[in-house]
Amino acid sequence: MVWPEGERFAPPVAIAGVGSVDVLARAVADRSGALQFRPRIMVVEPRAEVAMAALARYAASDGEAAARELLEAPGVEWFVGPRAMPGLQAWLAERVDDPLPKDVAPNGGPAELAAGVAKVLGEAHARQQALMRERSMAMREIANSRQRREAVRARWREGKKLRILVSTTRFSTYMRHAAEDLAHALGEIGHQARLLLEPDDHTRQTQLHYTRAVSEFDPDGVVLINYFRPQIGPVLPPHVPVVTWSQDAMPHYFSGAQPPRAGTLDFVVGMLYPELRTRIGVPEQRMLAWPNAVSPAKFHRGPVGDGFEHLRCDVAMMTRHSEPPEAYVRRKIEEVEGSATTARAIKELERLVPLGLERAQREHRWIARELRVRCEEAIRTTSGRAPSPAMVEGFLHEIAMPLADLHFRQQAARWAAQVCERNGWRLHLYGNGWEDHPELAPFAKGELGHGEELRAAYQLAGVTIHASVRGLMHQRVAEAAMSGGLPIVRRTFEDIDRPRWFQLNAMVGSVEPDGSTEDGRPSYQIEKHEGLQRVAELWARCGLTLGENGMVSPSVHELEMLRNCPLGKPKMPEDDPGRMLVDVGEVGFASEDELERVVRNAQDISWRAEWSAAIDPRVRERFAMDRFAEAMIGLVRQSFV
Repeated sequence: MVWPEGERFAPPVAIAGVGSVDVLARAVADRSGALQFRPRIMVVEPRAEVAMAALARYAASDGEAAARELLEAPGVEWFVGPRAMPGLQAWLAERVDDPLPKDVAPNGGPAELAAGVAKVLGEAHARQQALMRERSMAMREIANSRQRREAVRARWREGKKLRILVSTTRFSTYMRHAAEDLAHALGEIGHQARLLLEPDDHTRQTQLHYTRAVSEFDPDGVVLINYFRPQIGPVLPPHVPVVTWSQDAMPHYFSGAQPPRAGTLDFVVGMLYPELRTRIGVPEQRMLAWPNAVSPAKFHRGPVGDGFEHLRCDVAMMTRHSEPPEAYVRRKIEEVEGSATTARAIKELERLVPLGLERAQREHRWIARELRVRCEEAIRTTSGRAPSPAMVEGFLHEIAMPLADLHFRQQAARWAAQVCERNGWRLHLYGNGWEDHPELAPFAKGELGHGEELRAAYQLAGVTIHASVRGLMHQRVAEAAMSGGLPIVRRTFEDIDRPRWFQLNAMVGSVEPDGSTEDGRPSYQIEKHEGLQRVAELWARCGLTLGENGMVSPSVHELEMLRNCPLGKPKMPEDDPGRMLVDVGEVGFASEDELERVVRNAQDISWRAEWSAAIDPRVRERFAMDRFAEAMIGLVRQSFV
């Protein structure tokens, strides 16, 4: 059979007959999906002798091990013998909430076999539809129950022993672990949390899973990761608050003809973007900015146990971003096969993004601003017209930023490889895919379990590199420091320019200027202001000079940003992401030579321990999951008290 090309979550398939085991073996081998997801296969063959003969032929041609592997393949359900049909019926009835096969694939059996399987599947689909109608009525009764609405309000006003349903997916790199840690943290602070998660690697959640969870658990609140209430469907009662935990720059934040619209009890926490307000309609008072939180119970500074010594190294990187940039571009072009204009724009960005990165570094520009200009150029060049702001933001977050991240991270990894080879140091690249990288495969060490193994790797590495054009506020930085390791970062110009901007934000309008520019902007003398002196010292450590002639002024754009803050109040010095690292000039690098300096410093155990201990409390302040859970509950409560 042929699986739907490019479909990350293909539906299960029913195969009628075992006339050819080769067909079945190819179907099992060719399954693909998101991360570990593999669609389920149901094999139905009432004629046991036919199945045994086909398997015997397969064992003779491909070996007994291959036949045994096929019989034991995860997600392949065998219904063989006289009770094959009743067995299929019972199996489907037990998993009434799960996705069903849409079609039957004949495989050498009589026509009546395929028809019989189709009939059983038709009955299962009808049963699901009836169940959905029944549960929809129950959801409407819940939604219309004044008693339920008042009970939810009362529990939120009290703020104790709330029931929180946390929905996530096992087919993710981080979201599943984050959701599990949030549920644990909610329990630790006195609430009851339940995870809604796929039961296995071969099942996707349906609306029936949601309705069952709502009916059984009767939640006071729901947490969805990266998605909004309307995208889940009419399965969540309108009086139950829904928190969208924004962990990624999702396409539906920035583009799409019909964006999801937030209701009066919809909240957003996590990574915030102006589009969440302007497109989705979430007001600022129902938003909470927070980096991806980290469990202090899972990542702590306690000693590492036996069995992890193989993780000891001088330099580590934990990232799945191993895909070569050119492969990423090919994949994205294939995904937009129906749009030649979009494909041309993506191809043009393959050329422009590296140029934008190089210019940002050479001329000390903010990378996001430079990439936005490159997106405008790519769209204008390939379409012949000026792009809309939404189109530019879509290309920026969906294509240009991920592509720039690949270039940025992999260049840092190549620097690390060269530095380590030159000095006889050990480099470990953790994460799937590095073993296939054309240059960096020798340093690949595979995937780490999210827990004690990952904590041990952080603690046993001399330094752990974080490199991203999206900035410093990443859970890897916090996990490393909280585990007793030392995070170091590939520094961008904005990492040292934000402290200047944030310091000026605090001064404009509240501190008397020491002068003004020709166009009337306020100007401040660096030596007169302690905050500006600290920024000037940071710039000097990074080889740059702050301001001109000892004076510094906000730009015209920055003054405009101060007057029209896109998300709440202006950013202040305490909001600077670099603050958690104490000194990005000391534990940051912007070149191979600077990376070598930091790694060499970390060879001094006392130096490394001192910096790790200094960073640890600062990342806990910003990232700790228990603090995040309390802040999230507090955000929602303010709408009820």
